[in-house]
Amino acid sequence: MGTTRLIQDRRGPGTPAGCFAVLLAAIWLCGCETPPTMKDVETTDAASSIVFGSVEVYVDGEQQKWGAKFTGHKYFYPTILPPDTSEAITYRLAKDGVFYWALPPGEYLLLGYHWQDLQAQRTGRIGATFSVPENGADAYLGSITFRGKEIFVVPEFQDRFDEIKVKYAAKFPDRQREIVRQLFEPPQPVGTFSSYRGQCHADWGIECTDRFSGVTPISPEVARSGFPKTSSLQPELRWTPSSNPDVSYDLILYDAASYAMGGAMIPMYMKGRVVVYAEDLQAPYWQPPIPLAPDTRYIWSVRLREGETVSGWSTQGHFTFLIVAMSSAHGQWFQFMTP
Repeated sequence: MGTTRLIQDRRGPGTPAGCFAVLLAAIWLCGCETPPTMKDVETTDAASSIVFGSVEVYVDGEQQKWGAKFTGHKYFYPTILPPDTSEAITYRLAKDGVFYWALPPGEYLLLGYHWQDLQAQRTGRIGATFSVPENGADAYLGSITFRGKEIFVVPEFQDRFDEIKVKYAAKFPDRQREIVRQLFEPPQPVGTFSSYRGQCHADWGIECTDRFSGVTPISPEVARSGFPKTSSLQPELRWTPSSNPDVSYDLILYDAASYAMGGAMIPMYMKGRVVVYAEDLQAPYWQPPIPLAPDTRYIWSVRLREGETVSGWSTQGHFTFLIVAMSSAHGQWFQFMTP
């Protein structure tokens, strides 16, 4: 029999989530007021600190360019989660990919990205952490290069300090401030394992469906979108069991971080910080030992385990066609909201 470990972690783990949605303009262009997107620092004062770095995106080997074009607009938004909040900040990446952020001191989570290309919306998780220094120094955070296909890109973390520092010096020629390397800390794997097997592999004893890859959640109710409300602050999370008696389960629970894009009707959500990670559960259910926060959104998933071999995290997908819009998604985790 395995043992069960509950691990509290306020830093997000590195399990990139690949989501893809196609939404017609009627979903997004409503003219509602939303929080502004963070902008690059243009002028500075003696009391402010700047953190800077760069982001590049390559699809099938071709570097992506951002901005308005004859065929429409294409933007890439890194999403930043400040300390002690579940409300994230979005930043619209500049054409050259270099960023200059003025943020208060503290520990931040580079949550993920939102990629908007015409009416296509792509989101993914990054899960890296970074610090804004308290000593008044400016800090180089590092450079991130995303590579992949149209639907999903994977981040690579690099140190290009000398190159990016030249651009920083050209933008702020009169700034006399110490610059420190304070590089992004890449996300770490969740839990312990030595090998991987796809979540729909026959050896797991799980039946995947058109909607669910991996286990099928039983409770709380899982909607195709949104956060169904539970009746308790200690809801029992339950899923279909494996037919293989040697299989156990890992469960992870995140708080949901909200972010808003200009003109969006409602906020969007990503996996925020880890609330609980439970490893090697012997039964297909788990209940929080203490109450969760009230009126709070959560995102969760389960993976299968056989010794030191694990599956991918279980996900759901959907395709919905409405009179005014259609949406599709895959790789979505399960969601609920407390009363």
